[in-house]
Amino acid sequence: MMSDSINFKKILKKVFLLHLICWALFISCELLMVYIAVGKLETPHIYIVYYTINISFFYALISILNLTFNNLSIQYIKGIILFALLIILYLIIKSLADYILNNQRFNVDNIYIYAQGFLQRNIFRSLYFTSLATFFWSAGHISHFRRQTQEAEKLQLIAEKGKAELETQLTKSRNAYLQQQIKPHLLFNTLNFVYSSAQKYSDDAAHVIWLLAEIMRFSMEEPDYNGKINLAREVEQIENMLALNRYRFEKPLYISSNMQGNFGNFQIIPLILLTLTENIFKHGNLTEAAQPAILNITIDEAGKLVFFSRNLKKSKNKHPRSQQALGIQNVHIRLNATYACNYKLDITEPEEFYELTLTLNL
Repeated sequence: MMSDSINFKKILKKVFLLHLICWALFISCELLMVYIAVGKLETPHIYIVYYTINISFFYALISILNLTFNNLSIQYIKGIILFALLIILYLIIKSLADYILNNQRFNVDNIYIYAQGFLQRNIFRSLYFTSLATFFWSAGHISHFRRQTQEAEKLQLIAEKGKAELETQLTKSRNAYLQQQIKPHLLFNTLNFVYSSAQKYSDDAAHVIWLLAEIMRFSMEEPDYNGKINLAREVEQIENMLALNRYRFEKPLYISSNMQGNFGNFQIIPLILLTLTENIFKHGNLTEAAQPAILNITIDEAGKLVFFSRNLKKSKNKHPRSQQALGIQNVHIRLNATYACNYKLDITEPEEFYELTLTLNL
């Protein structure tokens, strides 16, 4: 704060000196022209008084222009009224100055004589300094508007660059997704055969195969024309994934799940929630009964979806951190492309826990 104040004072001082130099040059040029035309100059105090009045009029008019045009709504009527009052005040003050300064030489007590005698000159000077003030104000604001235009163009270029990068990342993500797909016809025929064979020996094994087939079938389903699927289908596959993972591990898994809301009334881009759920099993420790993982998915009538997960971190994670971040990065890319500002993804890691909250307006 102290540094900003010092810099502001330095800038103010430079501006003041610049104006002072400009006025000194302006007055010198005018007095030189008077001397060339008349051959003599008045006493210094006369010029001090008149130029003080004229320069004050100059800055007062700039203040009126700022007041008139710098607001969100331009106030023409207010500006015209203030300008008219300023002209009247200027002519009155100039008439008084003419009377006081010139009466010492001519001894005429009637102020109206001076007002009438110098009226034409005073009106000309008021219009002259009005033109100077208007040109000065316009030049400053043209420069200001030019800077604003350049800044707006710069921001637009940055936004277009960011959009292009986002589209590139989205294309890469889609290509990676397509490359991972397998021809479903061969896959599901094989899974059906394995399911029928396993059912003869173990209902649990057959059920695991069925769960896996359902999840894989869902992952290969074509979304609607808008790129979305029914939210209830995604939640159904999350439940299948929970059931599947309970079969996968020898130790019991401790995870508390809660899903509330009318999911069938809304759509979502596929595999977002399923990917986030998979991360719980992939990177979390679910074997501690005292500290179970938590998975909550809720949606209200307005379509506000909240996905919350919390789990212990694995002490030794087999997957590199870059691989962990890649899945979340792809989720970010797809959410940005579809929902833009209508979502919020928060990830926190308090000590040994990992927490993720996705808030999404469908």
